[in-house]
Amino acid sequence: MKRIIYAMAALLTLGTACRNNAEQFEINGQITEADKQTLYLEATTLDGVEIIDSIRLDEDGHFRFREPRPGNPEFYRLRIDRQIINLSIDSTEIIKVKAGLSDMGTGYTVEGSKNCLTIQEVSNKLTALQQSIADIINNRSLTLGEQERLVNEKIALYKKEMKSRYIMENPASAAAYFALFQTINGRLIFNPVDNPDDIRFVGAVATAWDVNYPGTDRTENLRNIAIQGLKNIKRPDPLNFNDISPEKISAAGIIDIELPDIHRQNRKLSDIKNKVVLLDFTAYSLPTSKERIMQMRTLYDKYAPQGFDIYQISIDPDEHYWKTACEHLPWTCVYESEGEASGYIGSYLVQRLPTYFLIDRNGDLVARDEQIADLEGIIQKLCGQQVKK
Repeated sequence: MKRIIYAMAALLTLGTACRNNAEQFEINGQITEADKQTLYLEATTLDGVEIIDSIRLDEDGHFRFREPRPGNPEFYRLRIDRQIINLSIDSTEIIKVKAGLSDMGTGYTVEGSKNCLTIQEVSNKLTALQQSIADIINNRSLTLGEQERLVNEKIALYKKEMKSRYIMENPASAAAYFALFQTINGRLIFNPVDNPDDIRFVGAVATAWDVNYPGTDRTENLRNIAIQGLKNIKRPDPLNFNDISPEKISAAGIIDIELPDIHRQNRKLSDIKNKVVLLDFTAYSLPTSKERIMQMRTLYDKYAPQGFDIYQISIDPDEHYWKTACEHLPWTCVYESEGEASGYIGSYLVQRLPTYFLIDRNGDLVARDEQIADLEGIIQKLCGQQVKK
């Protein structure tokens, strides 16, 4: 399973199908304004990025790389510092690339491969999505709940376009594979492990690759991901979330939570007394996590003196990443090693991440995020209320 996750996190895996060294592909072209810069030809492997070759550019910026052709579609990239051009190779192609260093990752032209043109199109759409999400997060007139809703809507529309236009039109293509494993801030847009609809598309691509490229590492990797996903969605679910309204858990007291912090000391939710508490279920690897934490920090700094606190539960798969991300946060940060199988997630009817609840000074649940239009406004109101005797 670790091998599979590495392959997804790296976006694309480098197959080890038998190659005929007598047949080569070529990538050539020009990167202007890049005198004395090092241009790398790279491939992403199961364990990360692998440097294939490199060249130090002169003032003209011309380059040429030649490598043995792959036995099935593979993915390479040209890189200078953080500027990246994604490419796909599936034969003895000659790919010609031209770009300027300043906008190399988005303003390049490519000739000689239809797949490379499609991958460029997908990459530019992903860049536009990232900018759109950043604009939403930076809009301070929106509440946290509104921001999350708008971000989720943007991602849902993007996934719909990827599925219909790039994946299902030709699931055996390199572009379909590329679209399937895109990431935002290191997190997969498609969830091929737990989302039934996403798993269906993984299965379609896996089946198409099995027909066209049987026995290759990439095909086997796709098949394993699809099989694991099918197993996961067939697990018995103790709660039917769709039959439970969020209103049913409002003003109904709290179910206590006890989980370890970064020092491995168990921290109880009920230990926070006589305060207004934001109970937050999240994962620091979510696309909008950094911006969201900054906004929560603003709320905390402003209202903590008035009796506001945060109890934040992370279900990140990587515990070390969680510790690094929350090390300097001033509120209570705890870790749920059970992930999405957590009983606390079931008890609080958490259907998505992030999800938060507000608890008043008397320890009663007031509302969850879907019911809150103005988070700061209700925090301010609750902080002004006194504890009932």
